[in-house]
Order: sequence, then structure tokens, then C-alpha cells
Amino acid sequence: MENLRVLSTFVNIVSAGNFSKAASAMGITPQAVSLHVKQLEARVGVRLFNRTTRGINLTEEGSRFYKTCSAAIQAIDADVQALRDSRDNAYGNIRIGAPHGFGWRYVAPAIAKFRSMHPAVSIELIIQNRAPDLLSEGMDLAVLADPLTELSMVARKFATMHSLLCASPAYIERYGEPQSVEDLSNHLCINLKNWVDGRILPWRFRIGEETIAREMPSDFVTDDGDCAVQAVLAGAGIAQLSGYRILPHLKRGELRTVLNTHTFEYSFYLCMLNRTLIPKRIRLLADFLYAELKQHPDLRPAS
Repeated sequence: MENLRVLSTFVNIVSAGNFSKAASAMGITPQAVSLHVKQLEARVGVRLFNRTTRGINLTEEGSRFYKTCSAAIQAIDADVQALRDSRDNAYGNIRIGAPHGFGWRYVAPAIAKFRSMHPAVSIELIIQNRAPDLLSEGMDLAVLADPLTELSMVARKFATMHSLLCASPAYIERYGEPQSVEDLSNHLCINLKNWVDGRILPWRFRIGEETIAREMPSDFVTDDGDCAVQAVLAGAGIAQLSGYRILPHLKRGELRTVLNTHTFEYSFYLCMLNRTLIPKRIRLLADFLYAELKQHPDLRPAS
């Protein structure tokens, strides 16, 4: 067991990038981490790390040894998890990422239902205005929208929706309704920008069988979709928004859609890293969320 602890420390140092972060992740002191490395290097008879004022990096021998240790520890962890999962009750922690707005509307209520059935499972829901990197951020699951760029994930599509152009009845009464995509340049437009890089997101339109992207001039920009909804409700202009954000307002007549023949479709996916063994708790939550979200009446293409 002591040998396994030392090997685990070695793997954690490489993953964390330095001794201090590894110590914090393991709940031990940096001095204990250094001691484990000294013991391991003495045991194998070679230096595993090159230490400089800038940090640490693996030696050639250390790199080769890391691959062996990492694979072995993953196999042990998988076997331990399989033994635990053989019991009736799933337990353990799950980290899941979801987009802002979508996460609190749909994912959080579904998680509450799941935990009532599996109280031994603890869940950390991370709400973000960006697509997370599942591996580097330690995410077990994530809700992601088109386009998916990470090929190492398993993705299950649970919803296809429309992105809609909408305005308040008061705005339309005052400024009229646009009759074409080109006509939008004569209207007040509300833009969304990327939360990470600040880039203004282009509006997308379906023209026949083709989808085109256009940058719309605007004096109102926000990085939050729900903020844009409130601005549209207040009559500040026209915005292109996800159907799920505005559905309740459409039903109550507080908003109206425009240029309906030019809306374009996009999809939502439940994603996880592609791995051989999936812990029972993650498998159960993934299946539950997929079923809950797939049948949710809000998550359908707009009619």
C-alpha cells in the first residue's frame, strides 16, 4: 500500500505540473510529496524529474515510467470502482458542466430528481458560458451544443432546436416587422458576444438549403443570453436567441418571432470522455439525464 501511495504521488505530480498542486490535490504537504519522490527515485535508481528554477519536467526515464504507472493506477482504480459498483447502491462524486441558462432551467431540476433516487451520489454542477474541456477540467459529463470539436468524446444527441429571431409586440408596433434578412440593417439589433474571447457572435440564417452567417450592426451587446431576453422584452430591439430561452414568453404573447422561414436548427448533446470502463454512478446519471432531457416538452424544434 505504501508503494502504491508513492506511485500515486508521482502520477499526481505529472498531472498537476508541480509539487505544490499535487500536494493540494492529495491533501498532503509539499514536504511529503518531495519525500515520496526521493523514495521512488531511490527505489528505481534513476532521476525521474529535472528540477529548474522555472519548474519541473520529466526525464526520459521518468516519462517512460510515468506511462507505466499511469496505466497501472487507472487499471487499479477501475477495478476498485467495479467492485464498489457491484453493490446495489451507486455512490461517489460526479462533475457535470452545462451552459448558463440551460443548466439552471433543465439540468439542475433533473439532477434533483436523480439524487432523490441515488442519495449516495454527490454532484457538482458547473455552469459556464463556454464549452468545457472535459479532460483538463475533470468533467465526467457535459451538456454541449453544436458544433462539437472534441473527437475523443461520446456524444448522445437529445434535442434539436431552432435559433429564433424575436421582438416584443411593442417594438414591432413602433418600428414594424422586418421582411427580409437585408431589412434587419434598418432595425435595432441586440448582439451576443463570446464570453471567453469577447468576439461578437454572427447571426445565422437558413436561406433555402444553405445556412449563412452575418454580422449585424448593434448598439446593444451582452455576453448573457438571458440578459438579451430581458432587453428584447423591454422593447430594446430584435435578437437571435435559443428557442428554449424565449418559449415561455412566446406562449404568453410577450414576444413574437420574425423571419420564421430563415431560422436554423442546432442540436444539444450529452457528452462524456470515451473510456473503457464507466463508473456506475456516471452511467446511471448519463442515462437518466438523457431520458429526462430528450422528453422535455421545451426542448423541441419550434413549430
